[in-house]
Amino acid sequence: MMFSKLFVQRLLNVIPHNKTYFSPINGLIIRHSHQPFCYEGLIQEPSICIVLNGERYIQLGDQAYQFDHQHYMFCPVNVPMRGEIKVATPQNPFLVVSMKIDISMIQKILLEQTALLTFKSEKREGFGRWKLDENLAQAFERLLLLHENLNDVPFLAPLIQQEIYYRLLTGEQGEKLRQMVSVDSNTYKISQATDYLRQHFCEPIMIDTLATFCGMSISGFHQHFKKLTTMSPLQYQKSLRLMEAKRLISQEHYSASQAAFRVGYESASQFSREYKRMFGCCPKDEIKRS
Repeated sequence: MMFSKLFVQRLLNVIPHNKTYFSPINGLIIRHSHQPFCYEGLIQEPSICIVLNGERYIQLGDQAYQFDHQHYMFCPVNVPMRGEIKVATPQNPFLVVSMKIDISMIQKILLEQTALLTFKSEKREGFGRWKLDENLAQAFERLLLLHENLNDVPFLAPLIQQEIYYRLLTGEQGEKLRQMVSVDSNTYKISQATDYLRQHFCEPIMIDTLATFCGMSISGFHQHFKKLTTMSPLQYQKSLRLMEAKRLISQEHYSASQAAFRVGYESASQFSREYKRMFGCCPKDEIKRS
């Protein structure tokens, strides 16, 4: 077992339960729940995510992933995702930690550890399920247990986070981290594209314009965009639109047609079909539940 019951219990003793906890540790978020739940409107920022207890299922485009405490999720660019926690109880809760990637800290380590600066080709996929090794797990344990004494956080947290990035840079995802800080890399260019799409998802997009914006050919842009996000640019935009529409309907009490046009759809019937395909129910059913 990668994380001991004693560690999990110590952490549970010092964090809020049944909520998303924004830790005083920079970029760290902890989610606890003692009952099953789904989430369908999450934009996962570039981050490292580790399930500390339980399991979660992630749907990213057409790809499905299962994560437990033996694997971590590495996400180098913004991606819209859905997920489900199928099993969680008060005696055996679901617990996950997410640490947003700090580009400046990675740059600092690479400047100090020049042996890590060697770039290789970008062959591996971007998003994925990666084996969690013992050194990385232990570093996260020490980081998380700082919550037992928050006075230690300002000094010790950055030191432990540097160790975590060092472990990642020397591990199987090290090349992807290096590419994230290189303005000439495909990873960096696609991250610029995902940022643009997040800000302009309601607008029509021209793939050739987006490829030019990234300084890439159209075919190369398509290839690397899908490698990093598991989706085509149009699928990515569609996911952003539908997730925002779901939020507008369930939280802002928009009608289906109002939500459709607000997120950029010109056809209400097309919106309804694609909404049902993604979420398994019609917008009208969502309105009834809200």
